[in-house]
Amino acid sequence: MLAPVRPPKAPIVMTHVVDDPEAIRAMARANGPYWQPGRMLATSGSARQVAENRKDGSEKVFTDAMIGPTFRGQWAFGEPSIAGAEPLLNHPGFAQAAREMYQTDVVVPEQVYVNLSTPCGRQGFSHTDIPEFRGLNRLTAPAWLLTAMGVSRLFEAERMHIVTAVAWFYQGEAGGFRYWPEGPDGPSLLHDDVWNTAIVGDNDFMPHEVTRIGPRGSSGPAGMTLDSELECDGTDWQITDHGTVLGRFSDREVRLSVSWKAKVYRDEHEKALADAGENGVDVAEALERFAADLAQRPEPEELAGDGVTSDELRQQLSRCYSAYRTNPGPA
Repeated sequence: MLAPVRPPKAPIVMTHVVDDPEAIRAMARANGPYWQPGRMLATSGSARQVAENRKDGSEKVFTDAMIGPTFRGQWAFGEPSIAGAEPLLNHPGFAQAAREMYQTDVVVPEQVYVNLSTPCGRQGFSHTDIPEFRGLNRLTAPAWLLTAMGVSRLFEAERMHIVTAVAWFYQGEAGGFRYWPEGPDGPSLLHDDVWNTAIVGDNDFMPHEVTRIGPRGSSGPAGMTLDSELECDGTDWQITDHGTVLGRFSDREVRLSVSWKAKVYRDEHEKALADAGENGVDVAEALERFAADLAQRPEPEELAGDGVTSDELRQQLSRCYSAYRTNPGPA
């Protein structure tokens, strides 16, 4: 992970998110199945297509690191997609924190998604979130391309500014949130009160990771693939893969986080220009910049493909511009 072009803006901790946190868990139980977020790094489809649980029908090369006992579901993208998501999308506390963080009144809530994890060991790496740019965003580009664009520092003039709130609704063992508020080379902090609390952060620049979930020595079930899913049968949760049950877990064992994302703008004029696509970048221009950057490295490389359907290109950009950083620490 390259050092960010600027330090993250200071995060804001919220000690109360909703009046009825159990209702959030009830929403999660009712709205499966949930899918592997690693699929976002292994498909040529747009980030939104993956978020809608749409498969592109192709077999992609992937690594074991993409697969784990964490699953995702999209609850809002521009507008709510499940019942009960509207108050989360338009959460006044999240929006006020975003206004304070970027010193602006123009905040546009866009996404609500959930991550659910069964017991597992500490991942051992931090990451920054998937960014967006004028012209290339979650509607038009795969997640791996957007991630590489953000890490490369080659597209700062086109970067959209996004605020992320992460809220937790988990009362099981461990499951804290470690983050680096000053950037990857600064000290880390651990947020371990993960019941109805939130951190509103500059997560496209602020590295963060999930700690161990459940008892020490926990691990995900064997046999998971990028097609594995998590769903609740009304009482317990189960991980399945092509109809085979790989593991069962009580509701208390499943860690639930809710992520809220909003775009922020200096003023309405900047928002209007962004909405119109002014001064944006397309795939061809993005690949030209990557090609030039790779050619001038100490060990030069040629661009491995000429479009987002190239699996060789995906692997190359994911390797050369990684948003992940290994972090030593306790299990």
